[in-house]
Amino acid sequence: MSLILNIQKLNAFYGARTSADTAGAAQALFGINLQLQAGQAAVLQGANGAGKSTCLKAIMGLVVRRAAVLQVGGVDTTSLPVEAIADLGVGYVPEDRRIFTRLTVLENLRVAAPSKKPGKARSENQVWNEASVLDALPHLKTLLQRSGDAISGGEQRMVAVARALMRDPRLLLLDEPCEGVAPKVADAIESALHLALSQGAAVLLSESHDGFAQRLGAAVLPLHAGALV
Repeated sequence: MSLILNIQKLNAFYGARTSADTAGAAQALFGINLQLQAGQAAVLQGANGAGKSTCLKAIMGLVVRRAAVLQVGGVDTTSLPVEAIADLGVGYVPEDRRIFTRLTVLENLRVAAPSKKPGKARSENQVWNEASVLDALPHLKTLLQRSGDAISGGEQRMVAVARALMRDPRLLLLDEPCEGVAPKVADAIESALHLALSQGAAVLLSESHDGFAQRLGAAVLPLHAGALV
């Protein structure tokens, strides 16, 4: 197996301008160590405010962070901007979904696809594309021409997961992907994650339900006050 995510001594801060200037900032993560191989899943669990969402945001570069090691696929991401981290094959599903509500479901998927750089051929190893995403989440086929604000909250969450898969990710970060969704939607998301794992992606998510973690075969990582316990 190849190492997809390698974190050593990850700290995160709110209210800091840079990782070099954290004086007076609120520290939210304290020395997180975490490694994920291809095909492995882990679930962050803990009370509200424990640091689950912050951990995902820190990996994605959405909060100020500092680490001894922070790598995706062997690439140091400590100083990379969010878009460069995404280009390494990281798909992120935030808790509030953040889909484009004025665009159709199909447009949401297409704007998430990796940009085609001039002279760069499509990777022969690419797994996820529009067709395979819709096959994994077939309910979306009935919603393609509906705008994001005309579908339910659970369907919006499904679109957010589909959009992350459109990045053809090697690492998926999902913040409470099944919170408040109908069982049918949760089952579809779970099936898509199983498929992603079987194809070699690593999955890190925050999730409140033990059953979901067990069905994914995920390691449970309990967080308390910003530290793994």
